Amino acid sequence: MSSLFNQEPGPQPPRDVRSPVEILSLLKNIQQHRDHLRVTFADRPQKFQSFIVQIDNATKTLWIDEMMPRDGDRFATAGEAFRVDAWHEGVHMRWHCPGVQRLMLDGVPTYCAPLPEEMVYHQKRGAFRAAVRRSMELSVHLGHSERNVALDGTLIDISATGCKARFSGDCTHQLPPGDLFERCSLELPESGRLNLSIEIRHAQYDSGSNETQVGLAFRQNQANVQRQIDRFVNYLQREARRLEKEDLF
Repeated sequence: MSSLFNQEPGPQPPRDVRSPVEILSLLKNIQQHRDHLRVTFADRPQKFQSFIVQIDNATKTLWIDEMMPRDGDRFATAGEAFRVDAWHEGVHMRWHCPGVQRLMLDGVPTYCAPLPEEMVYHQKRGAFRAAVRRSMELSVHLGHSERNVALDGTLIDISATGCKARFSGDCTHQLPPGDLFERCSLELPESGRLNLSIEIRHAQYDSGSNETQVGLAFRQNQANVQRQIDRFVNYLQREARRLEKEDLF
């Protein structure tokens, strides 16, 4: 089954997401970043804008703001079905809404709809790769379930789909591309040690520094682990943007 938590780096074909955990994670990400929703009603050329204002997992409901332009409120109140499109950092997500109910939320008119049972997830560009300062000394452990291989190194950079790490000495013979290491861990600030599976993408030894740099891809990891990784990547991205702004002044 296709999963947004198990992807190759770079642009991807559209994926059908049906896992409630994955759908909830995507919707919460859209809400937290206040990403625009584009609403399109069937057989109507106009496009309308809204936002996610609340998600209630207990009742499986999604609340969106009033629409702009206001004609969209009239169509929604009449019970017309519509399509929702959202974009976040190179990912296009869309889903179908069979109709909404106009209700008041904290004294403000909103529209309540059931959480989508299916979404289309389309990563149109590669995942953002964030550099990790060497002073952070974030450890990476690689352990093989069948071969007697156990290596400890430090993180160089990280993205939502993989990372690069450095290991002391020449380890290339122990790290053939495509090999899956299922007993691995990654140390992240605040999250602590995350247990995960990692595939070797490439390994290159540098005799000058006497270290091996290894490209690693995350494979079939639990949703909570992926969320911790995504949170750390987003933090590094915000820090990088903040430093770039400071350099301008």
